[in-house]
Parts: sequence; C-alpha cells; structure tokens
Amino acid sequence: MEQLGLTTYQVHKIQQIVGFNEIRTEQQFSPIRLFLSQFPSVINGILAIAALFSFIIGDTLDSIFILAIIILDSIFGFIQEYKAEKSLEKLRSYTSPEARVVRDGKEIQIPSKNLVPGDIVILSEGDRVPADGKLLETQHIELDESILTGESLPVNKEEGQEVNLGMLVTKGRGRMLVESIGMKTKFGQIAQTLTSIEAEKTPLQIQLTKLGRTLSFVAVCIAFLIVPLGLMQGKTLSPLLLLATSIAIAAVPVSLPAVITVALALGTSRMAKRKAIVRKMPSVETLGAVQIILVDKTGTLTENCMKVKKVWARSKESLPHIYQACVLGNTASLIQQAGGTFDIVGDKTDGALLVWAKNNYSTIDKIIAEGKVIDEFVFDAKTKMITTVWQKNGENFTFVRGAPETILERSKLSQQERHEMKKKYEDLAKEGLRIIAFATKTTGGNRMMKREDHEKDLTFLGFVGIYDPPRAEVKTAIAQARKAGIRTIMVTGDNELTALAIGKEIGLIENDEDVITGEELEKISDSDLLPILAKVRIFARTKPHDKLRITTLLQKQGFVVGVTGDGVNDALALKKADVGVAMGESGTDVAKEASDIVIADDNFATIVRAIEEGRTIYRNILKSITYLLTGNTSELFLVFFATLLELPSPLSPTQILWINLVTDGLPALALASDNKDPQALKQKPRNPNVPILTPKRMMLTISTGISLSIFFLLVFGYFYQGTTETVARTVTFNVLVFSHMALAFLVRGRLFLKPSKFLLVTVLATFILQIIVTTTPLFQKIFEIGF
Repeated sequence: MEQLGLTTYQVHKIQQIVGFNEIRTEQQFSPIRLFLSQFPSVINGILAIAALFSFIIGDTLDSIFILAIIILDSIFGFIQEYKAEKSLEKLRSYTSPEARVVRDGKEIQIPSKNLVPGDIVILSEGDRVPADGKLLETQHIELDESILTGESLPVNKEEGQEVNLGMLVTKGRGRMLVESIGMKTKFGQIAQTLTSIEAEKTPLQIQLTKLGRTLSFVAVCIAFLIVPLGLMQGKTLSPLLLLATSIAIAAVPVSLPAVITVALALGTSRMAKRKAIVRKMPSVETLGAVQIILVDKTGTLTENCMKVKKVWARSKESLPHIYQACVLGNTASLIQQAGGTFDIVGDKTDGALLVWAKNNYSTIDKIIAEGKVIDEFVFDAKTKMITTVWQKNGENFTFVRGAPETILERSKLSQQERHEMKKKYEDLAKEGLRIIAFATKTTGGNRMMKREDHEKDLTFLGFVGIYDPPRAEVKTAIAQARKAGIRTIMVTGDNELTALAIGKEIGLIENDEDVITGEELEKISDSDLLPILAKVRIFARTKPHDKLRITTLLQKQGFVVGVTGDGVNDALALKKADVGVAMGESGTDVAKEASDIVIADDNFATIVRAIEEGRTIYRNILKSITYLLTGNTSELFLVFFATLLELPSPLSPTQILWINLVTDGLPALALASDNKDPQALKQKPRNPNVPILTPKRMMLTISTGISLSIFFLLVFGYFYQGTTETVARTVTFNVLVFSHMALAFLVRGRLFLKPSKFLLVTVLATFILQIIVTTTPLFQKIFEIGF
C-alpha cells in the first residue's frame, strides 16, 4: 500500500485539512505603516516643532529645510527596514519547485506545494528535499544538512532516518515518506520563530533617543524662562515669543540626523570597498561597539577547503599503494588553474585526496592508464568504507579506504600491532584531523567476489589526516580583536577535536579556556551557563538553536554581541544579535536578509576591519555632536545672559537661523567624515550603556559653550556702548560664525592627524558665504546688518 502511494482522492481530502506545502510569511507590516513608523522619535518631534516655529516667525525657507531633513531621513530608514523584513519571504526559495512522487501507483512530477503528509517522494542526486519525513528506501544516499545543522560534511542516511526540507541530496538516491509540510516542518518553525524575535535597537539609536529628550527639556526650559524674565523687565510679549522661538531652534542641532546619516553612509561606502556590505546603516556604529563575536569555523576562520595535512604510512612500500587507493574509485575531478592550483569538482574529501596525490605522486595518470577499474562498492554507511577493485595485467587488486576502526578490525594485524595503529590514529585525531585509513589485498583473477570477501583479510597501509586549514590572515585578525578588547567565540557543528585544533592554531585558545559541546550544552541550565560563559572560547557540535541561546544569554549579561552565519539555521541568531554578519560567498539568502552586514569574502579578518571602521564612525559622530552642542550652547547662553542683563538681543532671529544653517551643516558633516584614527583598534570597546554625553563631556561642552557666550557678550557689549545696536549685532554675528570654524578644529583634536579635505573646503566656503552675506545689500537687509 505504502509503495503505491496515495490516491488522488486521498490527497484531495488531506489537502483540505492541512493546506499546501508552503512557508507562509505573514507580513506584520505594510509599506505605508512601516514608512509612518519612521517618524515617531524625540529628535524628529523637536525638529517638527522647530519647523513650526520657523514658519510662525516667517522663515519659510528654514522651515522647509528642517522638514526635508525629517522626510529624507525617514525615507532612507524605510528603505533599509523594508529590505530587512523581506528575510522571511526568502525562506520560500528553499522549497523545491517540483517533486517526483508516487500516486495511484505511478511516478509523477508535481509542484512541491501540492505535497501532503503520506506522499512518497523519490529523491535523486542533486534534488532538494521538499518536506520533512523519513526514508523508506536508500541506495548510498548522502545529504548536505549544512543549511540546517551547520555540519560542513555531507551525512550518510539510512532507512528510517529523518530528513528535512531544504537538505540537498549529494549522493545516491532513495524514497521518503512525507510526514510534515509547510509551517509544520523545521523550516516552518524557524520562520515562525523569526517573526517573534524583535530586532535589537542599536546603541546609537538608544543614545540618540536619550540625547533628544535631554535637548528638548533644555530647549523648552530656556525658552520659557526668557518670556517671564522679559515681561518682568517691561518688554512686550510678541518680540519675546519670537526670541524664545529662535533660542529653542538654536538649542536643537537641526542637522544632527543628517550628520549621522551622512557619517554612516560614508562609512558604509568605505566598508563596501573593504568587502563589508552594510544593509542597515546604524549597524555600522554598533559594530564598533561589539564586545563579543560568535563566529563560525568553516569558511570564516578556515578556507572551507579540505586539504591533506598529515600522512602516516606503515612502511615505505605502503606509500605508493596509498596513492593508488586515493586515485582509484575517486569521485572528484580537478580543474587546473593558473599557478598550479586546482578547483575541485565533486566530493571535497575525495578532491582533497586527489589533490594530495597529484601534488606528491607524479604518475597518477599512469596509474589510471595502466589498468582499469572492474568493480566499485560505494560508501557503506554501516562499515564506513569505500572499496575499488582494479585490474592490471590480468591480476585483480582491492583498495579500501574509510573509517580507521573498521579497517583496522578487518586487517591482518596482531593484537599489539592493532593497538599501536589505534593509538597512532587517535593521536592524529587529537590534532583535529579527519582520519582516513587505507588497506589493500590481491584477489587474483576472480572478479565475481562479494563485497564482504573483498573487505576482509586486508593488508593495512596507513592513515591520511585531512583538515580545513585556517585562513592565512585569521591569526593576526584574532590577535587584533583581542587587543581591541573583543572576545572571539567559535560556534561550530564540527567535532570538538577539530574545533580545538583549529582554535589553538589560530590563537583563539591561549590558556585553559573551556570547550563545550552541544550535548553538554543541553544539560546545562541558563543559570548555570551564565557564570561560565566568560571562559568558553569554543562551542562544538552545536545545533541551530544553540547559537540563538548563547547570543541571548550574552546579551542578558549586557554585552554587545556580533554573530556570523551562513545557513538558514543561523537566521534566528543573526536577527537577535546586536550585529548580524552573514557570509556573502557561502551564505544563504535567508541568512543575508536576516543580517545587518554581509561579508563579501566570508573572512573573519574583514569583520575586524569593519569593526575598526565602526569605531572610527562613532568617534566622528561624537565629534560632530560635541561641535554642534558646544556651538549651540554658546548661542543659547549668549541670548539668555543678554536678557538677564537687560541688554538687547545680540542676534536677530534670522541671524540665529543663518548661524545654524552654515555652522551646523557642512562643518558638522565634515567632522562626521573625518580621517581614520590609527588608534581605533588599540583601545577597549566603549560601554554601550555610557551615554553619548557623559558627565565629563557634558561639563566640557557646557563650560566651553558658556565661555564662548561670555566672550561674544563682551564683544557685543563693547560695540553696543561705542556704536549702534545694529553694528554691535553685525560684529557679534560675524565673530560668532568665524569662531565656530575655529571650534571645528579644536573639537576634532589629534592635531597630528591630517584634516580631511572636506573640512578645509567647508571652512573656506563658510568664510566666503559669511563675507557675501555681510557685504551684499540684499542680504544686509534680510539679516539686519549695518555698519
């Protein structure tokens, strides 16, 4: 009954109950709602009030300018977030478009969305599994499970074992019974969980919210103080309201969102040139604050290229036979590239053996030519062996390669020899190598022998140790990260011996840091795991949910966590992380869409360079904020102190708006795009909980602003006593603008660093504009300038 499959009637009835085999991604947002969600923020609220006040006092141009900043910033945020939320829809791309099934006793091709539980699916090499189920029949079938498990090597499957949607059939064929479809599959569960995970706000977003609240509080308090003070001095209400409005606008750095957006945009451009593609701009700054990176081993720390590292032959005479065993029955093929290197087509392990033989045994082509393969037995899941029968000059030779324990057991060895060989391969295994054993036998001219006869009474030849070598630059990158105060933690699906060996080789393991396996991890509660996380440097044999769990616990401890990933199984952790970093070469679309940054070359060293860029961007943003607040504070207290001393306002409302336009705009942008600080990776990550305006920085900003305001007030007072109010304002107006240009260089600091051309051009342009405004009759009238 089972082999005949379901009938069309049964399928129709089941489909009415369970629906279609689809990953449904319920969008929790509409484009309009997402766009509108960009506007509600403290900074945007302040800017909107400033735009309204500008309109009230008749400065329509400035009002339009402020509103344009709000809209443009919101449009950019909308574009970035809309792209990010499309990650769920990418899950559909792993549902095979068609599937071969048995229905009504016949094999037919159907759209995979029409599969139902109970269907029998025929799987062949190259097919992607279209649903979750179990294998009914297998013929040497191997599946690539990496997108779900992170395991770097294909896994052999036997009858009765589970297979899941998205897995790729790399070898063999078989039949599976569909048990779960659509949202009931493991893929579906990932999709469902992904919708429930809220993306973490970046430290910059949090800090700007706090800063906005502080600025709004100060602006409102100062503005409301001016009105009662003026009324007490006998001044009329209307001019006081205009003055209070101007001060409120002056207190708010109108160009702050634009400055931050441009700083992040310039940073993303520089990072793209260094193979780090930014999908969400605020994540650039967040990357600079990362304290811990959870990083995959295969492809990120290593080359994702199997290579033979060590060979142990039982005797000198055994080595040529090992070469023969590597070449004969090998399923891979090599394409030679310029410089003598090879591209591997086919199985990576077979390819590694073939490359090693090609590089070390010059006559492998002769091996193939001087005889012929007359029988082959593909990989056996139970014995874990591959056997090839080769005939030369009428004589048959059997070559066997596979698991060391199995081949040693079937070889003609004494107990002592078997014990010595076992110790040898265990020592090699402790180095993290994948060990393959080799054996042979002569079988005369009988080619009709059964497999079990070929694979007994073998002559043992030796071992080959294969490994995935670390990237050449990764050791230096690990050291740089450590010097920068960043803890690197390897999270891999590979076994602990391989992971530990690589960890030691790249300098990840230095002293007695712990290695925890996924099996051990399941037995440890969150409360018990939290205290020991600080010592762990490697998590091996992990499952998809382990990375998410580790990320969550580290964030619970207050760390800013970066996570790398390439498979669908990584999507949850990538989205949960403060910065999700997907692999551009090996990464799935789901991983890329769930991430904040995509590394084009899959290289850990590129991540470290991106962190350096992130730190530079944050420092440049900090310079801009300090510059803006210091300058605006000087304007604020200049007008406030003048009111207290019952003096006329040293600046007119239009002059204040012009000052904000020319001093808060381009100079701040120039500081935000300043040159890289060579010390960026020689300091510890900043504490994300420390506000942008620390008490020390706040005091420095306020004291500098007040000092400047007193200086400006003295200038105004001096000229007010000796000339007219208009002349005094004109002089103060110009002195203030020119002083702000000098302030840009002072705030920048590190005088030994060459300033950017942008800053030099900006200062020069501001000087020219100010001279034009001061000397042109039209502008003299607009800005109430006179001599």
